Amino acid sequence: MKRQWIDDGSVEVGLDEAGRGSLWGRLYVGAAILSPEDEAYFDHGVMLRQITDSKKLSGRKRAVLRDYIRENAIETAVSWSEPAEIDKLNILRADMAAMHRALDSIEVPFQRILVDGDTWIPWTSPEEGVVEAIKIVEGDARSLPIAAASILAKEAHDEWVREEVAKDPELHTRYNLGSNMGYGAAAHMAGLETWGAHAYHRRSFAPVRRVLPPSEAPPVRPLFRKPPSY
Repeated sequence: MKRQWIDDGSVEVGLDEAGRGSLWGRLYVGAAILSPEDEAYFDHGVMLRQITDSKKLSGRKRAVLRDYIRENAIETAVSWSEPAEIDKLNILRADMAAMHRALDSIEVPFQRILVDGDTWIPWTSPEEGVVEAIKIVEGDARSLPIAAASILAKEAHDEWVREEVAKDPELHTRYNLGSNMGYGAAAHMAGLETWGAHAYHRRSFAPVRRVLPPSEAPPVRPLFRKPPSY
């Protein structure tokens, strides 16, 4: 996995999201700037070799790596999109908006954005203008900063879901959210059919829309007709 996508001295920030396919709750975005120098890490970069796509890691390992990334990265950031924004914009545009907010919060100057996937809306720095971005399909398995960002996003997403379930245990009783983290597992789908939609369900998603009264279904927001080629 590449620590630096282009070895030209530019500072690169990796971006990835978690919860994009969830039926319930927020979408989270992580951002990470990693040093290319082993000396910048307390273990001289040994644990960097364990960083990979967050979906391939156990929960325990992911939590350990999240702490390692926070402690050793040049800078990290986490942002999110609420269900209401997702329903208003559509999931793709809400994802881009959350990524832009994560970049807005980073204080270290960077010259290149590495984003997982094949779609990007340009981000503009107040000082530098539009910042170069490279779209990397399966980037969380190819780029270390993107993989680190995916871990930050996944941990933030699941932590938030657990906190909401702790505040309202019926979320688990009805939809089994403590286990499926908002994704469309069988118990979650059965809960939707039995109990209908919770306030944090994404009403623009088809499985949720099906259980809504027509008056509560939001208008369908088309995705980009063609992914931007920026």
